[in-house]
Amino acid sequence: MKIVIIGGFLGGGKTTVLNHLLAESLKESLKPAVIMNEFGKMSVDGALVSEDIPLSELTEGCICCAMKADVSEQLHQLYLKEQPDIVFIECSGIAEPVSVLDACLTPILAPFTTITHMIGVIDASMYKHIKSFPKDIQGLFYEQLAYCSVLFVNKIDSADVETTSKLLKDLEVINPEADIQVGMHGSVTLPISVRQMTATSDNKHKSLHQMINHQFVQSPVKCTKAEFIKRLACLPSHIYRLKGFMTFEDTAHTYLIQFTQGQYELTPVAFSKKVPEYLVLIGKGISKEDYQCLEQ
Repeated sequence: MKIVIIGGFLGGGKTTVLNHLLAESLKESLKPAVIMNEFGKMSVDGALVSEDIPLSELTEGCICCAMKADVSEQLHQLYLKEQPDIVFIECSGIAEPVSVLDACLTPILAPFTTITHMIGVIDASMYKHIKSFPKDIQGLFYEQLAYCSVLFVNKIDSADVETTSKLLKDLEVINPEADIQVGMHGSVTLPISVRQMTATSDNKHKSLHQMINHQFVQSPVKCTKAEFIKRLACLPSHIYRLKGFMTFEDTAHTYLIQFTQGQYELTPVAFSKKVPEYLVLIGKGISKEDYQCLEQ
């Protein structure tokens, strides 16, 4: 059973990469499965994966720290119940993929698993804002990429040439051995060759998690789509990520809400069953006062 780990900072497009790789696996007549980690108590990204794909969701925590044992257990259970050819593990946006790799290297999994790739997904357009983050968050961003076998620069169409050029040069310094790719809509290609990967642990990541928190807004107050976009502009800079599902007073569709550092995407989505409306906010020291504008 092959294992591919997908990591990278908040809002990079990891789920888009995941869905692209799932489609490619099905084209190759492989049976895929997914383990998905969300830092908040409700999963947004899990709803975006086809119901035909075996999916295990780990919420309210980070799989590189307190939930590492759960990763090993879920991999074992997927193997016993589903016998997949390949399992994709999508990390939360604040996880260190190398620590997830460590969770996959337990002796009980060794006889039937091979870790083929660790992918770091980067939002090209967000990189010009990286210096505006606190130093510890900047450190996390770079650490997430340092040990990946593949670095995928996503959303290349939304970044200017200068930002993209600097990002690519920096990535060659951060991880000179990685296969660096650029593209749009998560269109990464997994190399045929496999790099031997080993894991190291870093306790300082646990203290970083103590500073990053999330808030859950259930049934946000209804407004028009245009009014909601105005409300997003009122969010403070220490809210790094917002995502969820909403309907608006002037639209008939349910929308997937994605917001990262001032950039937003509102995408109409259709589900076979009704999805609850909620928003998940992730940031540093978020209080209720920080997002009251979403509830007015």
